[in-house]
Amino acid sequence: MNSAFPSIDPLDDGKSLVMLIDSMGNSLSVVNDARQSFDNRKEQWEEKDDKLINYLAREHHTSPFRGVVFKWHVKAPLFIARQWWKHTVASTYVDDQLGWNEKSFRYCSAEQADFYVPNSFSKQSESNRQASDGPISSRAQQLALQQYVQALEACKQAYEGLLLTGVCKEQARAILPSCMMTSFTWTCSLQALLHFISLRIDTNSAQSEIAAYARALMELAKPVAPEVFEAFEKNNYQF
Repeated sequence: MNSAFPSIDPLDDGKSLVMLIDSMGNSLSVVNDARQSFDNRKEQWEEKDDKLINYLAREHHTSPFRGVVFKWHVKAPLFIARQWWKHTVASTYVDDQLGWNEKSFRYCSAEQADFYVPNSFSKQSESNRQASDGPISSRAQQLALQQYVQALEACKQAYEGLLLTGVCKEQARAILPSCMMTSFTWTCSLQALLHFISLRIDTNSAQSEIAAYARALMELAKPVAPEVFEAFEKNNYQF
């Protein structure tokens, strides 16, 4: 992958990646689409366009944001990719605003695959069944890491053993853990991107790992349409 593309390692582990590989349009594209009803178009950004962008974001008039498109290359643990994909297919914009092409372990061997290992382990929240609540004790951290790594090694050895016995990759992959790294290309509109970020950036409601990816997406996309993201922030990331 071309290192000239802007990228971020969201999990800071040397394995994860969010890379912006292409984009079309900018903030001016949004206001031009919004003014299409009046058959108006402009070539340069003006101060009053800030008011229009903020109005569109605040009132959730989102269709003008579909004219800006981003193409991403992402490397993430399978459990993050599945959350991402679940969000994607549930989107009201899926038919014509989103594209998804993922690495397939029917074709690729997982013998050299990377696996995500958390920097620290968190305890289960007592008030929220799906959330975590701060780190476990330092002694428990060591035991958890040991168990985690041992389980990974057992899965990898079992996978390699299945291949050696002649089992096909598409069946052997079933025993691989959800922390295995996968990669995919995601094409989305600015509307879909803002909607994704609004649901995934808050660690009070989203898993910390996917929130890290949401922050990376926002950081890389902001230079493309800075006025839009300023309005998004003023609207408390609600979209």
